[in-house]
Amino acid sequence: MSDTELWAAWRLWMIVAGLVVVVAAALLVTIWLVARGILAHAVRALRAAEAIRQNTLPIWALDTSNEVATDLLATVQSIEAKGGALAEALQTHAGAGGR
Repeated sequence: MSDTELWAAWRLWMIVAGLVVVVAAALLVTIWLVARGILAHAVRALRAAEAIRQNTLPIWALDTSNEVATDLLATVQSIEAKGGALAEALQTHAGAGGR
């Protein structure tokens, strides 16, 4: 192999190496930009999830409201039953006294 051929081969391989470096750098920059985009979308999604959590907190309080409503219903039914018994006793007493 002559000196001219050796220099031509060296230049060719230097161009190939330069192209590999340029392509690798372009890929790294692309990956970096995509990663920044993913981070921006993740931050947006996290903020949206937090807003959803804040907006749905009252739904979780419905369980407590349902328990209180059940207790109130039981109390009202008890009052209704006792009131009915009292009204019946008063009617019986009034009927017995009026004869």
